[in-house]
Amino acid sequence: MSHALPDHLGPADENEMLTLVTEVGNALNRSSYPVPRTTQVLQEICAAYDTDIAAQVFANYLIVLDRDANQIQITNTGPIYRFDQIADTESIVHQVRHGELSPRAAIDALQKIADSPPPVNTVLRAAGYALMALGFAFCFRMSVTATIAAVAVSIPLAGVILWGHVKGTLAALMPVLLTFVSALAITLWAVHGGLEDPVRLAVIPVVTLIPGAALATGLIEITAGDMVAGTSRLVYALVILLSMAFGLALAIDIAGITSADLQDLTNSQAPSWVLALSAPVFAIGAMLYFCTPRSLWFWVIGLSIGSFWLNIALAKVMQSAFAGGVAVGAALLVAWAINAHVKSRPSVLSMFLPTFWLMVPGSLGFVAVSGAITADQQLGSLGTNAALSLLSMAVSMMIASVIAPLITGRLPRLRRTPNHRAPSGNRHR
Repeated sequence: MSHALPDHLGPADENEMLTLVTEVGNALNRSSYPVPRTTQVLQEICAAYDTDIAAQVFANYLIVLDRDANQIQITNTGPIYRFDQIADTESIVHQVRHGELSPRAAIDALQKIADSPPPVNTVLRAAGYALMALGFAFCFRMSVTATIAAVAVSIPLAGVILWGHVKGTLAALMPVLLTFVSALAITLWAVHGGLEDPVRLAVIPVVTLIPGAALATGLIEITAGDMVAGTSRLVYALVILLSMAFGLALAIDIAGITSADLQDLTNSQAPSWVLALSAPVFAIGAMLYFCTPRSLWFWVIGLSIGSFWLNIALAKVMQSAFAGGVAVGAALLVAWAINAHVKSRPSVLSMFLPTFWLMVPGSLGFVAVSGAITADQQLGSLGTNAALSLLSMAVSMMIASVIAPLITGRLPRLRRTPNHRAPSGNRHR
């Protein structure tokens, strides 16, 4: 149903509306929104402003057509937004969907968001990156020496990421290059300094380079029936994962790590109480590094801790591979429910992605793939567990996508009026 633009906003100019729809679509793509959801939002905006504009959305670009003016705009999606930009984008888009902003004001706001500097200074963001490595080391129960090594290697990597300003082809190679550098530093340290389990340790400083948003969004898109966008995102994510695993395996081969050093030794490295520190430390680090708005901190920490301990509890009654998938699916459902029913509408991805990186055994996949590349047979069972974990995660997220509409709709309310009585079975006393 179309809604006329409020009188105080004035009539919408056709060129401005075309630009507005393009800017919104680009901003949502940069916020890692699923293509079906972006398409739905653009349709709602066109209805709110009573304009006949069609948009064809793809994973990394969109085509917008104004039928009345016979004009078209095509734009490529820019770099992925930080979490503060995602939250600000969702706030503006929520107003635009209800016709509460003039097109010019909305365009200016979205362009300002795209050009906004990080609200957290670079030193604190680097510290956040190091805290993520520390939290993941706690999650894997690394020894004190190994934990120090993970944090020490993560600091210069954070410097490269934050101060490098790499663009173009070299930017696409950064995940594999940084994984290689991290793995080479750790494995050489292991050869000369006696670090245990160097392969898993080498992954810790680069775990957030795993394309979590692409994996999550791709699975949601496939569930929604958008096979083109979903499969393209998943292929992109898998290429990055395999290239990072290749960089890891290459460093292992150069350093000359033996098969015995590739075994999973983490269960005997640190006491179990360090697990209590892993989720909050990782979540705080992620919020600093990705510039999460302070209004979301409570939700991010709560969701990370709750999902982490749900995973541990489920692992006592089912295989750990399945427990992780169920916990990830539950976290996604909770994030959707919070977004739908909390007045401030916290960003789903900003809440969910830190939990995703903490829970998903991406490093297990790295170890399995690198073990296959280096022909190490002792990692066979580990590779199977990693595959089961990732498959469990995929199925759980797909189920969560199907259930989501049931929990994100308006909560039913019982209304009583003088002329109508509630059924006797539903009366409130």
